[in-house]
Amino acid sequence: MAVPNIPLPYGKKYHIFMSFCSEDQEIALSLIEILENHYQLKCLNHIRDFVPGVPSVENILNGIENSMKIVYLISKKFKDSYLCSTEILYGIKASHDQCENSTIPVLLEKTKMPRELETINYVNATITGTDIASKIYDACLFGASDSSILPNFIPFQDLYNGQPLRVIESRKHWELGLPYITFVENTKERHNISNHSKSRKIDSLCDNILQELNSSDYKKWYPLYDCGFLCLLWFLFTCGFIAFCLCPFLLYLIIEAEISQSQMAAACSTAVIIPFVIASMIFCFCSCRYTTVWIDTLVKENNEIFSIVWKNLKENYIEHNILPLLSTNEKIVLLNYDTDPCKQFIIYVLKRKFDDMESIKKMADDLILEFIRENRTKLVDWTLLEDFKYNRHNTYLQKKCICQHLEPHIM
Repeated sequence: MAVPNIPLPYGKKYHIFMSFCSEDQEIALSLIEILENHYQLKCLNHIRDFVPGVPSVENILNGIENSMKIVYLISKKFKDSYLCSTEILYGIKASHDQCENSTIPVLLEKTKMPRELETINYVNATITGTDIASKIYDACLFGASDSSILPNFIPFQDLYNGQPLRVIESRKHWELGLPYITFVENTKERHNISNHSKSRKIDSLCDNILQELNSSDYKKWYPLYDCGFLCLLWFLFTCGFIAFCLCPFLLYLIIEAEISQSQMAAACSTAVIIPFVIASMIFCFCSCRYTTVWIDTLVKENNEIFSIVWKNLKENYIEHNILPLLSTNEKIVLLNYDTDPCKQFIIYVLKRKFDDMESIKKMADDLILEFIRENRTKLVDWTLLEDFKYNRHNTYLQKKCICQHLEPHIM
């Protein structure tokens, strides 16, 4: 069964530094062969890879520094070896320097674990049927506990998953007393990248989304959904109705009637209040009559905007590694996100439960899309996502990647 490759972190030459004593050489070489051939993990074997003529301690230091993980094959003879004890001490020091554990102890025979490794989870190879190589690979891939944490991966083309590349916003303007909106790119928030081919594809996608948004019914009928315009319309209608009713009445009082100043003030007050109340009642009645229609139409148009953005996401997230996401304030953000490593991780986990590869791939795609759909607001405002101790798939600001969020549900 093929397994996902684990990229080497920046500055590392080996996935695993294999620490063992000469008495366990046969077991170690067999294990290295499986890890390298089946799991594509590059292992440092001191018999093969240490530089001749260089002091042993220097070789050990360089090997541990250039390795992602340190595997200790623990046996009674291992504990009696001075060089093996030295490798434990240097490995523990490297873990403290990196502020993350990089050691994987493997107990080959029933003996007490070295004191320095007592608090770390280990692979118990004394249990019959234990697949040591698989356990080591899982510790490198999953990093699910505090005792097995992956270092940061090197950024790909200086881009992080979740990094915003383009931002589309709605701009409101008035024409002939009516409000309108136009969707435009906010060039101040544009993130230029060195990959010109990908940059052109992003620009093309951005232009396509803009074209669809600016030709949508939501933009066309925007005045009907603008609360500020509706309030202004109510104010103008009320004032106009008052003026229409009040002016003839005041003219009649001035020309024909002989009334005192106090009577005139009372009449004017009454003439203002009554039309105002009547106009408000008429406007409220009309509003109530068509509120349901307006709300239904508004929801429909908002769904139209979401449908445009979601359609472009589904068409481009795999091929171009771009997630167009709709925020709550008529703002669309185009995020860089390569979902393939997360997909491979999910597939690897699902293989333990299911056999049909096509179904597994579809399930992985569905899980990713469902997560994006349900958490699009958090993804737009990337800071809302959870932080994590290590960066599994090169995420912006060291947030959890998609498969880390899904991992508790699919394990």
